[in-house]
Formats: sequence, C-alpha cells, structure tokens
Amino acid sequence: MLGSRRLKIFGGLCAATMLLAGCNKQPNNLRTPCEVEKVHLIWKQATNEWKVKLNNGPEENPASARTKLDKNSGPTMFVVDIQGNTPATFKDPGGLTVWEGSKSGPQGSAQILNPNVTRDGKRLFFIDLNEGQSVTLYYGFNFNNGLQSVDPIIDNGGSD
Repeated sequence: MLGSRRLKIFGGLCAATMLLAGCNKQPNNLRTPCEVEKVHLIWKQATNEWKVKLNNGPEENPASARTKLDKNSGPTMFVVDIQGNTPATFKDPGGLTVWEGSKSGPQGSAQILNPNVTRDGKRLFFIDLNEGQSVTLYYGFNFNNGLQSVDPIIDNGGSD
C-alpha cells in the first residue's frame, strides 16, 4: 500500500500530466506538447555560492536568471535539479516559495501549482499556469543543510 506522501506526489504528477496534455491548442484542435523549462542549480564550493543554468544555457547569477514565458503559451512545467557534489537537498515541504513584486511582500501566487520534491530531495517539479495578466514571479528554492536560497525570476506573459 502506498504511503500518503507517495500518493500526494503521484496525484500531483497525474494532475500535471492531464493539465499539460490539454495545453497549447492549435488550429483544428491539434495540440502540441507543453514546454518544459529546465533549471539546473550548481553549488560553487570555491566561492560558496549558487549558479543557475536555464535550459542548459550558460551559468548565471540567480538574481539575473530570468525565464520568459510568452503570452498565450499556456502552462509550463519546471524541472529543477541540484547538480554537482553538494549535500544540499530541497526542503519538503517548503522547497519552493513564490512571490509577485517585492520579496518582502506577500508570498504565494495562483500561477504556481503542485510543487513536488523527489524522494532523494535533489529534484523539484512545479507548473506555472501563465494565465491572466502578465506578471513577474520571483521564486526561491529553499534547502536543507543550511545553504542559502536561490531566487531566479519568471516573466509570465499571461493570456488574453
């Protein structure tokens, strides 16, 4: 029998799969797969800091790492992993925080669904709906092991 944690993760992934299967309607009701954004977090032991690689691009400072979601592009799944030789693991719960505007403002966004952490704590998945008005989302990854959080940015284009 599956434990409640496994059922929660399984249910979240099933819901995400169904949601993503229906996005990006094309003419004549043909559908194309939704985008998957890859976010690689790399711990730099020598400088005691995180770097971010978006979709296998160059390493960037987290504060300037921006993912742009085009208007009307629909939901996007984010797959975030921790790379390199580090004991860091995502907090679970609490591995993902999101806010619109200032970090000191209220946290949360209706744009983000189903953050789930894998059993080993090295990967985190979530869905950005990219609906409604365009908005800049600041999102933070929080870790066990006392390492500082990583706060890249998503520019949601929104929808009509």
